[in-house]
Amino acid sequence: MAMYVFRDPAREVKLLARDAFKEDKGVRFYCPNPACDAHMYICGKEGSTAFYFSAKFANHSHIKQCPHYKSNNFDPNNFNETDFDFNQALVALTLKSKPQTKKLEPGKHGQGPVIPSPPRTILQIYDLCTAYDCRDTYNGIIIGTMLLYDGSAHMYRKSVDVIGWRIIEAKRSKPKFYDTEKKEIYLVAPKGKQKFKFLLRFDDHQLYKAIQKEFYENKDNTIIVAGEWGSFDTQNEFSTTVLNRRQVKILP
Repeated sequence: MAMYVFRDPAREVKLLARDAFKEDKGVRFYCPNPACDAHMYICGKEGSTAFYFSAKFANHSHIKQCPHYKSNNFDPNNFNETDFDFNQALVALTLKSKPQTKKLEPGKHGQGPVIPSPPRTILQIYDLCTAYDCRDTYNGIIIGTMLLYDGSAHMYRKSVDVIGWRIIEAKRSKPKFYDTEKKEIYLVAPKGKQKFKFLLRFDDHQLYKAIQKEFYENKDNTIIVAGEWGSFDTQNEFSTTVLNRRQVKILP
């Protein structure tokens, strides 16, 4: 899925999903990925004003590694945009889960309509960001300021642009990506240009070992990490403390 497409194969004339109501749903558009020749069409649930673009036909689908392939399951109709607070969502990812307790009696279902929740998990927010153009907004927040990845790399011209709550799309640093004695893991981002270095610190040794093992076993996979990043040592180097597994996700 995608929240924007192009009208022309040269990818010069962009169409945003929020403007799709003016368009003919039978018109073929072009995938934002210039390496992908998927045939994109306007989609949306009946009666909804929230549209998105998708490659509906198997014979004109996305290439395997296209970021707008079906693995991106972001559907704007399934989430509450007006209640989305990016910083608060990332703060919640760092909090330890409360133990669940069984209720003696089942709760009663409300009688009103079901209201969707805003994106909460790191994968939901990542899918949201990669579905939109990095210069577009979601509840007034510029997409590229939430996710540092190849598509938004041009927005991060100075080190100060990286500091703060942010999700990064990264790869393992080479040749060494961890230090068990210090409980540290080293990443580089964005994946293509690898302009910045990122240090993950851990207070919990068991959490460090679990994540380090996952990274070791998936050496070529893309890694996304949510955190409050601060600068350290030299320019273009940043660190955060990982307090919860929910902050980290290895993509297939």
